[in-house]
Amino acid sequence: MSTPEPAPSPTPPAETAERQEFRQRMLLQMRARAGINWFYWVAGLTIINTIIFVTGNTPNYFLGLGLSQMVDSYTVTVATGTEMAPLMRWVAAAIDVLLAGVFIIFGFRGQRSYRSWIVAGIGLYTLDGLIFLFFSVWLGVLFHAFVIYKLVGGMRAMDELNQMGPPAPRAPDGETRPPASSKPA
Repeated sequence: MSTPEPAPSPTPPAETAERQEFRQRMLLQMRARAGINWFYWVAGLTIINTIIFVTGNTPNYFLGLGLSQMVDSYTVTVATGTEMAPLMRWVAAAIDVLLAGVFIIFGFRGQRSYRSWIVAGIGLYTLDGLIFLFFSVWLGVLFHAFVIYKLVGGMRAMDELNQMGPPAPRAPDGETRPPASSKPA
């Protein structure tokens, strides 16, 4: 006596091309946003390092900008033993905040699909990573390489999304219509 074979499970209906495109667009948008948001992380970590610096402690610089580390070191060196030391810490902090602001602008413009701003931000951050390479701060070099990898990935996802073009308009009955031609009939 043989046991009856189980009935095959019903297969889900095939995804429509519209749903596949929608899913692909959403994934690309998430990848682009997640990658470009690293500009905000860089700015935030730089500001955290600045707060630590102003309070007189030693920040974990490899997570921020190398240029802000150089500004901080220079101002402390110049002002050591003078009455200007506390003021110079605040001057350095103001410069650090301006540097962080530049990366906030790169993130803001990058989120609006301005590729040139993303490329400029990646270029500036790469130059900043060379500071860590020059001083052989290997954790800083690795962190910069990781962030650059994420930024480039976000830019590539944005490029793929832009190549897809605008989504097809939907008809009132839910059907997708091809984009209307701009040529007169």
